Amino acid sequence: MKVFAGALTLAVALMSASSPTHAAGPAAAVAVIDVEAAPNGVRISGRALALSAGRFEATMRVEKSGPAGRSSTTQGGSATLDAGKSSSVATVGLSMAPGDRLEVELVLTGENGAEVARNTLVVGDNRI
Repeated sequence: MKVFAGALTLAVALMSASSPTHAAGPAAAVAVIDVEAAPNGVRISGRALALSAGRFEATMRVEKSGPAGRSSTTQGGSATLDAGKSSSVATVGLSMAPGDRLEVELVLTGENGAEVARNTLVVGDNRI
């Protein structure tokens, strides 16, 4: 599991650095997906990092598939943040094993309901 967790951490670092998007405007933020090793699996946290002050709503969708089956969950949360501050908006823990595929999508919306940020993380190669 240590090798798998290390590879997952590297994949998260690379994906988080390259795939977030954010929109300019009155409420701007970055959607950040953090993954940490946990006993027998991982803990996935979605964070809102405010580029400007505002209130943000979040939806984090997590889908996992592998030899043991398939699971899907959606978590939501909100945060009112000053520019430069971040807050956890959703957390999910789940088991992972070699051969599993994980897809995580975090979407942030501003006070007007418009999308301000989206980040997607995909680990593994079998189809969901």
